Amino acid sequence: MTSDVLRLEDHAVDDAIVVTPTGRLDIASYGQLRDHLIRVGTDVPRAIVVDLTGLDVESDTTLAIFPAVHTRLRQWPGVPLLLVTGGGPVRRWMGRTDTARFLTVHETVGGAVAAIDEPSPRRVTHAQLPSSLSSPRLAREFTRRICAEWDLHPLVDDALLLVGELVANAVIHTGSCPVVRLGLCRAVFSVAVYDDVPGEVSVRDPGGEASGIHGLLLVAQIATAWGSAPTSTGGKVVWATLQL
Repeated sequence: MTSDVLRLEDHAVDDAIVVTPTGRLDIASYGQLRDHLIRVGTDVPRAIVVDLTGLDVESDTTLAIFPAVHTRLRQWPGVPLLLVTGGGPVRRWMGRTDTARFLTVHETVGGAVAAIDEPSPRRVTHAQLPSSLSSPRLAREFTRRICAEWDLHPLVDDALLLVGELVANAVIHTGSCPVVRLGLCRAVFSVAVYDDVPGEVSVRDPGGEASGIHGLLLVAQIATAWGSAPTSTGGKVVWATLQL
């Protein structure tokens, strides 16, 4: 018998994170599971595998959480989301929804982990920067080099603007030593900057001089999509993507 309380446990397998929810997934616990999966994604594991074999599902409506999280993680940071259902009741619930059309569904955790790199793996690189006004320049130099290595010449100008603004925002407004993460998954190039200070960000944050267009307003105008999320270490990540 499952509990009405939703419990979440994580463990690592081959650089992926296996999330095991047990208990009841209903409207009350929907947000808890959604936010947990997105927070796990901000640590950029190789993939997120959700083992649903111990989950009690209130209705097929609540299974909409998985396509929604899949879309969010695919947008950024490009982390695959795979589901494990075994042969139990959750598998039958899946058959009554469109969930399996959007995500890969597996019988076992081992089978899901073996399928992570299908059809193609991601390219990811990181740079740790100092809490210094020189960091935006260092971030642009790093990004220029990576764009050349990954043959992303059409994106380089926009990528340099994005990383410069995001790093400047992190240094000026948080005093952190930011970490820059660049990623390429299929046709989406992502720029993400991690800092140590929690909180929300918005385009109202100027991130620079008072005149002209600066900071997150510029990011919002250039990027295909952008956003922010809390990290498991208590800070936040601000990310932006460009479409090839």
